[in-house]
Amino acid sequence: MNSLRKGLRLKLSLLVVIMLMAALLAPTSAMAQATSTTVKFSDSFPFSFFNSCTGEVVSGVVSVKSTIHITADASGGFHANFHDVFNGRAVGETSGNQYVGPQTDHDSFTVSSGGVLEETYTLDFRFLSRGSADNILTHFLFHVTITPNGDVTSEIFTITEACRG
Repeated sequence: MNSLRKGLRLKLSLLVVIMLMAALLAPTSAMAQATSTTVKFSDSFPFSFFNSCTGEVVSGVVSVKSTIHITADASGGFHANFHDVFNGRAVGETSGNQYVGPQTDHDSFTVSSGGVLEETYTLDFRFLSRGSADNILTHFLFHVTITPNGDVTSEIFTITEACRG
């Protein structure tokens, strides 16, 4: 989950920078028109997490391909979509169990022209054992809707974890 937190912080920081750049650099006449930007990047980094299926720390390296699409619509709304595809290899630090894993996440963030904020974030984390150890399966869902005066009108937060052989 540490790499998840780092990824979320990176996305939030990137989103803030892009929003500020769009607001500061856009000519006033363009504010009445829809504008879109798409950014793609890839990276790889080390990670580790506690595997509750085996009771050990699992460490490895993951590569990620990310796409960020941002739109400022003609009515003054703002929309951002983040999509990441991770592929990793890891080893259990005690058992030596080897894992390969795909992970996808998607974050959709919208602020309407009226100021309503809505965000939905989903993550599917799968690390598949290359032996007899259980596979690690996690699904994460977060959704929130917030009115312009700060009232939360909708909120969902679920995490489903399973160990399956």
